[in-house]
Amino acid sequence: MPYIQINRKLLLMKIHYFLGIGGYAPFAPFLTTISRQRGYSAFIVGLIFMLQPIPGMIIRPITGAVTDKYKCRRSVFILSSTITFVLVCLLSIIPGTTSKEEMNDLDVIKSPLFWLFITTITLLNTGGTVKSVLEDTICMDLLGKDKNNYGRQRMWGSIGWSLFAIISGVCVDWYSTGLEYKNYTPGYVISMICFFLDIYVVIKLQVVQENDTNILGSDVKKIFTDGKVLAFLLWVILIGFFISFIWNFVFWYIEDLSNIYHPEMKSWMKTLQGTALLIQCFGGEVPLFFLSSYILKRVNHMTIFSIVFFTFTCIFSMYTIIKNPLWTLPVELLNGLTFALSYSAAISYAAIITPTGAEGTLQGIVGTAYTGIGAPIGSFVGGYMFKHSGSIDSFKLLSVIVFFTCVIQIIVNYLINRLTINEDAKDIYSKVETKDDNLGEDITLTS
Repeated sequence: MPYIQINRKLLLMKIHYFLGIGGYAPFAPFLTTISRQRGYSAFIVGLIFMLQPIPGMIIRPITGAVTDKYKCRRSVFILSSTITFVLVCLLSIIPGTTSKEEMNDLDVIKSPLFWLFITTITLLNTGGTVKSVLEDTICMDLLGKDKNNYGRQRMWGSIGWSLFAIISGVCVDWYSTGLEYKNYTPGYVISMICFFLDIYVVIKLQVVQENDTNILGSDVKKIFTDGKVLAFLLWVILIGFFISFIWNFVFWYIEDLSNIYHPEMKSWMKTLQGTALLIQCFGGEVPLFFLSSYILKRVNHMTIFSIVFFTFTCIFSMYTIIKNPLWTLPVELLNGLTFALSYSAAISYAAIITPTGAEGTLQGIVGTAYTGIGAPIGSFVGGYMFKHSGSIDSFKLLSVIVFFTCVIQIIVNYLINRLTINEDAKDIYSKVETKDDNLGEDITLTS
């Protein structure tokens, strides 16, 4: 009689991704518009999103290395989940200022309320960074040899993200009916419930680390002297740079479209933005995460990055011709594709090249390249561009930049592959010559 077998370890991992990533959706994607409602300029918002990943950039590789060495992934994982819950509670009670006029940048920087706000979201980002390193490392350990199936676990994070985003968006619009500004209290409450439940799941999650594995520094060092790996990290940084515009400034852009062309949409703007995330996740991320194992078995990791860069070109180009905010919704399908494909390729490639025992270290370094270097640089540059050029002109320039990046990436990968093939051919030829020489010596000795 047929029955369904459930891998309990992977089930708990899926539930963690659903709650642990979904818990950020009620507030994280709205932080730019929350900041704008406070009267902060695009430059200040870019500054916020440049500064907030810096502690995470430092702590990400440290987390991986320390938990690899001292075998403490489980305890650090539980601690980071608990701290995240506490920080969301703090964020929800920070007084919310509102301003019709854009405040002077210098006045904002002098405000203690601004520094309380930025410190809290920076700590949240840092805690999320620690969780990200550990959850991906633990997931890869649980998958064992089936590392290409990572996307099928991670897609549950996208499902949680999209569902809680649309639910919180609708709740915020409903709760703010008749108010001049949006009240985000319902979103914070949903987030706190998710993170509280996630703590229980993390405690129940079984984490096993081998105690007899010796990590050789030379093994890790050897990886980062390989030209292909260095090129891989460069592409990861550039993807983080471009994707930061989607994470941090697309909602700002949608509100600009509404202000200029369709002011009647303002009353249900959060619902529209939540719907954008829903489409992004269910239309793009979830299918691509699910299919990532199939794709990665058949398509080279670097080719995946070429596809991602070309898709960015299409996305930014389309943003320059849209006037109705509703037409941004189909574009979100492509946004889901860029993240799901690039992140699955980056995480799985890191797992493939990592020496045994250094899994957390390598995942930390790759994650730093993605969200700790590329994304904060993109956030700062994006803030400057949006303030001085406007959202539409900024996307016009970005479409050109990312197109040339795509072309250069394809050329560089082609050259690296040719050089690698030549080196492999030389190694094979050298081994054949050595065998022939040894064979000649044996014949001489025999005769």
